[in-house]
Amino acid sequence: MLNKKIEEQIDELVDQYFEKTLESLEKIIKIRSVMDKPKKNMPFGEGPKKALIETLNIAKSLGFKVANIDNYAGHVEYGNTGKLYAILGHLDVVPEGDIEKWDTNPYELTIKEGKMFGRGVSDDKGPSIGALYALKIASELVDNPKNTIRVIFGTNEENGSRCMKYYFTKEPYPYAAVTPDGTFPLVFAEKGNVSYLISISLESNYHTRLVDIKAGTAVNVVPEKCTAIIETSKINEITYLLDNFKNNCKLEYRVNGNNIEIITIGKSAHASTPHLGVNAVSCMLDLLTKIDFGSINWIFDILFEKLGKDVNGKGLDIYGEDKVSGNLTCNLGIVDLKDMNLSFVINIRYPIFMNVDMITTQIKEALKGFKVEQVSHSKPLYVSRDSELVKTLLRVYRSVTNDETPPIAMGGGTYARTIPYGVAFGATFPGEETGMHQPNENWSLDSFKKFIKIYTRLIYVWLTEK
Repeated sequence: MLNKKIEEQIDELVDQYFEKTLESLEKIIKIRSVMDKPKKNMPFGEGPKKALIETLNIAKSLGFKVANIDNYAGHVEYGNTGKLYAILGHLDVVPEGDIEKWDTNPYELTIKEGKMFGRGVSDDKGPSIGALYALKIASELVDNPKNTIRVIFGTNEENGSRCMKYYFTKEPYPYAAVTPDGTFPLVFAEKGNVSYLISISLESNYHTRLVDIKAGTAVNVVPEKCTAIIETSKINEITYLLDNFKNNCKLEYRVNGNNIEIITIGKSAHASTPHLGVNAVSCMLDLLTKIDFGSINWIFDILFEKLGKDVNGKGLDIYGEDKVSGNLTCNLGIVDLKDMNLSFVINIRYPIFMNVDMITTQIKEALKGFKVEQVSHSKPLYVSRDSELVKTLLRVYRSVTNDETPPIAMGGGTYARTIPYGVAFGATFPGEETGMHQPNENWSLDSFKKFIKIYTRLIYVWLTEK
């Protein structure tokens, strides 16, 4: 693979560049690159654009040729011959959520007790900046590259990866690629990812009405907070229920005249692992089934029964699993009420050998009376464990870690789906918890440095192979 002298040079350079790497990451963490309403030359809002431009400026300061593809995505390139290899990272982040649950400022890189804290340190700003510096280090060791490497930075991974879909209408696909947005040793299979918008009218003249409900920051996050407002002439009856109601969420309420504002507070998690969170919308639906809304009671009963009781699609009768990628998960991610139209967005990660058309048909059957629309879909990803790409990545990973953990399948979706031949390779290590998509997102300095050493070795191999 690599001789000992090259490995020692790589490790020395990673150490030498590490403080500069952290300084660059600090600049990117400061930018709140959450998707917002598009503006002129800002397809995903101001924050993602600023993060992209700042990252490309850092790359230019390191001596690289860069390209900005209409503020959707950009790349850094080294080499101009042979095969094109790519590393795909993303600079957008999910919202910070409840700021009170953060022990540090989510948009400041804070280092304490051997860990970095901040939104994006592990998903995916830290790995993206780490890959940039891995390319810098490898470029100092390879004067005449046999192939070309691009580090590509996207700005919309958390909300559909439209950035990469656009980028590849303007730029060529790589021969092979990795994305540092999963876990080591590597992810050879990713579940299918499909989201649905479910809606229904709540028009009613009954003495008790739901007049507002809101929850969710993104469909790929388990909502930690749900707020509802009920207008009623039965204040005493409902407050008695609230005082005695118990489920997995914390409950708060306030009375203002004939209105009661109710808040359920759960625990956020990534939508690919909803069992690790407590869904505040599910808790709210449980409560709403106990309140008399007259002729529309059935709506809350059905929603709780079909969507609120489990995280594996059993209520919808779509549960399934396979030996390669595991079981189906279902996240009730977003809820809103506008002009008495109630809408939910659910996100489903389905095993690679299941059929999305059958899932869609069954959801419509299970939710008769509701409008059901498929709003996004990414097909499953599968790269054989016997492929040359997987074999190369495992050799590189094991040369640094001596870890024989086998490749895995996961429910999370990455940029690997946007290319013909690629997998998620890192950035986190087996068993490592970083709290991504949660308050106090973090990543250890040791893991960050080890990640850069692994990626520098990979880039060196790609630059020098025939």
